Amino acid sequence: MKQDDADDLFPLGRPDRHTLSIHTPAGWKDLAVTLTLFGLTLPMLAVGWFGVVLSMMAFDACAGGGCNDTAGSVAWIGFPIAAVVSIALWASLAERRRRARRRAWMCGAAAVLTIVALFALAATVVHFAAQPD
Repeated sequence: MKQDDADDLFPLGRPDRHTLSIHTPAGWKDLAVTLTLFGLTLPMLAVGWFGVVLSMMAFDACAGGGCNDTAGSVAWIGFPIAAVVSIALWASLAERRRRARRRAWMCGAAAVLTIVALFALAATVVHFAAQPD
């Protein structure tokens, strides 16, 4: 007895290989939360950069030398560049998720957390760079 015929194996038709999503598609509430979170990243970027600039004033204490000026300027210039790049990457990911009808608010939250982490990193670099030898 051969079982080559597909009708004998699947009398009700072939099983569907596509799974249906149990999640509801992202709506206007998700869009509002996502845009609000991304809107928060820009003031956080400005405040964070101002905090880095204020922490750069610690270099005035080592006017005679002994501080790592290179690390301080990397933090001063690198923080806004890294923040803008991370916001662009998270926004791109959020846009892709929205096109796929998936929720994207977590991309906005991740962008906010990335700005906070970058500020903490820049402030730590400036702190250690301002230590006199």
